[in-house]
Amino acid sequence: MPVPVVVVVSFGPALSLLGGGTPGSGPLAVAALMVMHVVVVAVAAYRRVLPLPVR
Repeated sequence: MPVPVVVVVSFGPALSLLGGGTPGSGPLAVAALMVMHVVVVAVAAYRRVLPLPVR
């Protein structure tokens, strides 16, 4: 699966928090969660594409 598709799919549960009345699920918290998803997927992609040399 391409990386952008994984990122967009991972936004689904984060965006679903906006509509509910869950405490601590304001727009800023949801935005932070979405940024964390991007970072995790980017790190996984970078590790796969740019492996570090073994020393």
